[in-house]
Amino acid sequence: MTRKRAWLLAGAGGLAAAIAALVVAFDWDWLRGPLTRAAGDRLARSASVGHLAAEWKLRPRVTLQDVHVGNADWSARGEMFSAESVEVVLDLPELLRGRLVIPELRLVRPEITLERRADGSNNWSFGAAAVAEAAAPDDRHEMPLIGRIAFENGRIAYHDEIARLDLEGEIASAGGSGGEGEGEVRFGGHGSLNGEAFRLRLRGGSLLMLRETKAPYPLTIDVEAVGSRGRIEGTLADPIKFEGLDLDLRLQGPDLAKLAPITGVPLPLTPPYDLKGRLQRNGGTWIIERMTGAMGHSDIGGQITIETDRPRLFIAADLRSKKVDYRDVGTLIGIPPDAGNAPPAVAGAAPPAARQRGTGAREPRRVLPDVPLDADLVRKVDARVRFKGEDVEAPNVPLSGVDLDLVLENGVLELAPLAVGIAGGRATSTITIDARKPDVFTTADVRLANFQLERFLDDAGLDGTGAGRIDGRIRLAGPGNSVRRYLGHADGSAQLMMNRGTFSNLGMELIGLDIAESLGFLAEGDRTIPIRCFVTDFEVRKGVMRPKVFVFDTTDTTVTADGTIGLGRETLDLKFLAHPKDPSPLSVRTPVTVGGHLASPQIGVDPAPLAARGAAAVALGTLLSPFAAILAFIEPGLQEDVDCARLQAEASNDAKAGPAANPTTRTGQAK
Repeated sequence: MTRKRAWLLAGAGGLAAAIAALVVAFDWDWLRGPLTRAAGDRLARSASVGHLAAEWKLRPRVTLQDVHVGNADWSARGEMFSAESVEVVLDLPELLRGRLVIPELRLVRPEITLERRADGSNNWSFGAAAVAEAAAPDDRHEMPLIGRIAFENGRIAYHDEIARLDLEGEIASAGGSGGEGEGEVRFGGHGSLNGEAFRLRLRGGSLLMLRETKAPYPLTIDVEAVGSRGRIEGTLADPIKFEGLDLDLRLQGPDLAKLAPITGVPLPLTPPYDLKGRLQRNGGTWIIERMTGAMGHSDIGGQITIETDRPRLFIAADLRSKKVDYRDVGTLIGIPPDAGNAPPAVAGAAPPAARQRGTGAREPRRVLPDVPLDADLVRKVDARVRFKGEDVEAPNVPLSGVDLDLVLENGVLELAPLAVGIAGGRATSTITIDARKPDVFTTADVRLANFQLERFLDDAGLDGTGAGRIDGRIRLAGPGNSVRRYLGHADGSAQLMMNRGTFSNLGMELIGLDIAESLGFLAEGDRTIPIRCFVTDFEVRKGVMRPKVFVFDTTDTTVTADGTIGLGRETLDLKFLAHPKDPSPLSVRTPVTVGGHLASPQIGVDPAPLAARGAAAVALGTLLSPFAAILAFIEPGLQEDVDCARLQAEASNDAKAGPAANPTTRTGQAK
């Protein structure tokens, strides 16, 4: 051995001995200061580690104890991250090849606080935006390759001022039994969303699956809020970008409108619902396709699209229903789902839903819905909705179908048209709700065409009572953010017209309280009589309807009406008077009155004419004979036919004039 080689060997041995001595004597805590300072500078936060230990291996286990990372300087919620210990196993050969591989990650009692302020700033951006962007992966392959992760007694708190979300919960990992990458990540928490109680349960695949670029990532999310439940279950092709969705969605709850404060989408009142569909995403567009389910007693299906990348949230929907229950349609205008099941009110008795006033009187049950429109949400969202209902089920009302086109744009909601098949005819409405100003203003134009009178009467159990075709038009305009308030302040007009038809003679005689002829028809059999015309022309001023014309003219009798219908207070004060065209004994011909409220109308007779005729009978009986008293109940029958053509032409002109017109008052008396 040469002298030079001996020195080399001695030097190498000394270096090895020195390295060995350094390894044995090395205290990893010597690196705590430099490492925490470097981390603090990069994160722009305070950082500290109580103890640092590691192993001298190609796959060393690094243990950090009593770890703390400070929060953003604007936060008042303490630290952003802390843990009793963090253990990381690193694969150094893979790291030298440029791949971050973590065979194992274990966190004991981690506590994480994430926050986002109303201005969009958050506490996970760590100072400079470039640092945050560099730390955030853009694709699945940029995720660290983590074989097994374990959370022991982990807790996460999330506070979001934009979404108005406060959520606290526990995070855990289900350990795998067959090797690396197995086991689920689970999170369960509760808190509030938009001021409403909120629960969230999430179950996802392992973090190794996040890194895999080919295998779909499994995900299940369960949400409970405002008495409603939602579940998303399926896979994502790219969970980092939340793209390539193959997710099944299910929503269940008592009323879609309850979700509006949480979703930020103005949703209508609905009965209890159970909906299923497939959730898709294309950039900022979310699609619920192949939707099926039920709302109340009605089925519903179709597709809903939500576009979030517009300046204003946009919703498009194409919906259909094979069977629509009338009770479910009523909720769309604010009628509670169980209103149709309420017991009928009895005339003269307080209804069950009455409220006690301070005076001790009971306020009758209301019929017109008073649920206010959420004008703020209407101003924030644009929408286009198409709905078609093939068959409508309703007791005593022959409905055949519903077609609806809804457009909501810049705070103006328009239904054009809203068409409903009724009694063989069609009611076609154009309704505009202007919510751009604090005082919501509504206009409605309803055209009625080809209603078959016999269909109404047959469905009411009065088969063969009458027949004829009814047309009409209703035009109203007024302020109010609910149906009741709008109708209670509306101005406009309402016309109904029927030209020719038939009606039961018995019915006409009973309307006029013609005792003798009614008994005769009951004994001999009823017959129908021709209807010459039926014309009504109501003017509406500040929610009060008054008949300018009300004429029901047959070859036997003419019926006229007077009085008011108060839409605001839902009161009835009407009087119907029959004018016979034939003499008849035992005819009292007193007016029939309809009073009370829409929920409990009270039908009676006007006692004044009866009293007058009774006094005449007494006088004649005293002066002549008891037989002569019958003369007081005999009608001379001098009523003439009314001019139907003139009345129909005038009512038609009023219908064309619309709610802005101020027509002159005409008497409702027959000619």
